[in-house]
Amino acid sequence: MALAVTMILSTVLLLVPALLVQPESSGWSPILLSVRNAIDQKAPLSFRGSVPYRGSLLGAMWRIQQANSNFSFETRDDINYGPYLVSVNGVAGNDTAHTYWQLLRYPKTPLDRGVGCYIPKPNEHIILNFTTWDNLKRH
Repeated sequence: MALAVTMILSTVLLLVPALLVQPESSGWSPILLSVRNAIDQKAPLSFRGSVPYRGSLLGAMWRIQQANSNFSFETRDDINYGPYLVSVNGVAGNDTAHTYWQLLRYPKTPLDRGVGCYIPKPNEHIILNFTTWDNLKRH
């Protein structure tokens, strides 16, 4: 009987800390999204958004688009790599002109994943940067 009580008490003591700690998944985290055009040097646009715990950049962008008429984007699905960013605010990448939308973490660190897989950190500043392939080769 004492062994059974000890086992039950041990199990309860193991579970109590987990019950007392609020899981991170219950909250949303803010992010800042900037749209920058490195080719025509227009002033960047900035938008505030949010992501749930472990939520993707694509979800945050979708919510920003729903809440703000000054932001729109289009993605295409690639069978091997998932969704990739095609256009932002009507400006699309072009193979002939060697232009594309580069995903950066402020100030200019390229993201290692695409919009569908990248999980922003709380308060992270993400930059959608329209640029050329030639600029990529210089870095």
